[in-house]
Amino acid sequence: MLSYVFKRLLALIPTVAVPMVLLFVLLRLTPGDPAAVILGENATATEIAELRTELGLDAPMWQQFLDWLARMARFDFGESIFLHAPVAELVLSAALVTGQLALISMLLALLIGPALGAVAGATRSRALDRTMVVGSAVGVAMPTFWLAILMVMLFGVTLQWLPVAGFTPITEDPVQYVRYMALPCLALGTLEAATLFRYSRNGVLDAKHQPFVATARAQGLPERTITRSYVFPAALAPLVTVVGLSLASMLGGAVVTENVFSLPGLGKLLLTAVERRDYPLIEGCIFFIAVAFVLVNLLVDVVAATLDPRIRLEAKE
Repeated sequence: MLSYVFKRLLALIPTVAVPMVLLFVLLRLTPGDPAAVILGENATATEIAELRTELGLDAPMWQQFLDWLARMARFDFGESIFLHAPVAELVLSAALVTGQLALISMLLALLIGPALGAVAGATRSRALDRTMVVGSAVGVAMPTFWLAILMVMLFGVTLQWLPVAGFTPITEDPVQYVRYMALPCLALGTLEAATLFRYSRNGVLDAKHQPFVATARAQGLPERTITRSYVFPAALAPLVTVVGLSLASMLGGAVVTENVFSLPGLGKLLLTAVERRDYPLIEGCIFFIAVAFVLVNLLVDVVAATLDPRIRLEAKE
């Protein structure tokens, strides 16, 4: 298992390095000047040139790239151009909010999606199954921002049950923390639950037709025992992979959700950095997202290999 994990870690290095190099090149080739954005429309050409020199933007591309590589090797992302604070501190602070949003949303999705999928798979072709399949199709097709806006209109504007924007840390006020996180987590969690529902339902239906299930029936075991002890565990392994990928994809969904609900998370920080062309902050955000994505995928691979020994055997071969 350790050799398998080590090989997977080595394979993840280019997965992070390649996007970061592409990001550096694309940021420098994109039209627009951060110095002009910082100084505003009334800035003179001399002031812009002086600021470009101060930021190192007037150096040749190859020299900027070498300096960038040296900083990346030390995990030094520098200081934000606009916020005048270390990028690492800003990213980690925002990532804590995004992490809480993603984890709570995934817990909600896990409580709803797999359970309903298992019920639908066990009651195939009945009215309950058909109703849940239609509902999951709507959830999968619905954009995150659209569901978030609907929730704002219903629970925030019409019913006025929950606040629609803002954030309070749980250490300051747990009640307000729950109120502010309720709508964003429901928006993300509901859509992910629809995805998990489809995979868990298909996994149950597939497991019910496996030879070991037919053998269990031939031995005279009750159908409820077969479903609980054989079908559900067999459908678990594929679902683990889906859960890991869904958790990683929530980092992308958080960009939209955080901006709708004004959460000070990584998504909102990244969008602000892009609008202001804050190169160091953009690179820090993307680096963190890439590392988080590959680490989640590594964890998924390890868990899947633990549940299914065939994966370890294939890796050794």
